[in-house]
Amino acid sequence: MSSQRVAQVADVYNLYHDGAVDLLVRFFREEGFSTPRDMIARNLQLILADQGCWTAVALEHGKAIGVITVTTMLYVEWGRLAEIGDLYVDPMHRGRGAGRRLVNAAIDWSRQRGCNGVYITLTPEGEARHRLSHFYQRLKFEPTGRTTMMFADLVRGGADETER
Repeated sequence: MSSQRVAQVADVYNLYHDGAVDLLVRFFREEGFSTPRDMIARNLQLILADQGCWTAVALEHGKAIGVITVTTMLYVEWGRLAEIGDLYVDPMHRGRGAGRRLVNAAIDWSRQRGCNGVYITLTPEGEARHRLSHFYQRLKFEPTGRTTMMFADLVRGGADETER
């Protein structure tokens, strides 16, 4: 393992697209998700085409070793907020600042777009495996005390079907 720090963070465009997809595929597999590669690539294309989203890679010697995705939404209470959806650094390159550089770049990107805050949703599995709350607290993220819930069955039906 090299002790060299990450050289740069770069926006994902055509040049780094395949590297970003490769990292996201590894990330989801390591975390136990079964999302197929073609779906990851398709969804990344949607993110890249959306002005309210951003994706970047951490590079070492021109090779993508980490990836981050960010989306924004408007809320009545907060105005525009950004969410870090995905953050992954190749295990061989962890502990040298790539994750921190990616998060700081995401905060800068969000600030430049008028966001009033950046949040992250931590899964219990991610917390158990990686102690993610400690990483984010070192970067000045604070717990909100809110619980995130999701209705994800939009394809089959709507809320009316849950009442039947």
